[in-house]
Amino acid sequence: MIADGSAMSRTAWCGLTMTDRNRIPNDRIRSELVRDDAALADIVMKFVAGLSDRISRMQDAIRAADYEALRTAAHQLKGSGGGFGYPILTECAAQLEKHAKCESLGLCVEAIEELKTICQRVVVEPAD
Repeated sequence: MIADGSAMSRTAWCGLTMTDRNRIPNDRIRSELVRDDAALADIVMKFVAGLSDRISRMQDAIRAADYEALRTAAHQLKGSGGGFGYPILTECAAQLEKHAKCESLGLCVEAIEELKTICQRVVVEPAD
């Protein structure tokens, strides 16, 4: 059973890459970097601890209609997300950056909500 309540055989689960596992709704998102080198957990933990501040700054930028600040913050997260082993953060941040470049308020709001949901699922622990 996976976290969203749907059934998946152990064989099927083991056959998924970590990136694929991270796409399963409501499941924890683990760092691929920590999977490859557990000694990096401390630095990844500092990155994860700062995610809520990053999201807050992006929300402030949206409220102020400061698309350049939003684009910059999304661009930074796009780079660091993958660097710390969370490629799904890179993908979501890239979408937000694109919407900020177009100054599309509705799409920016949707993208930040998706990013918030993803960030709530991010953990620093080795894979099962």
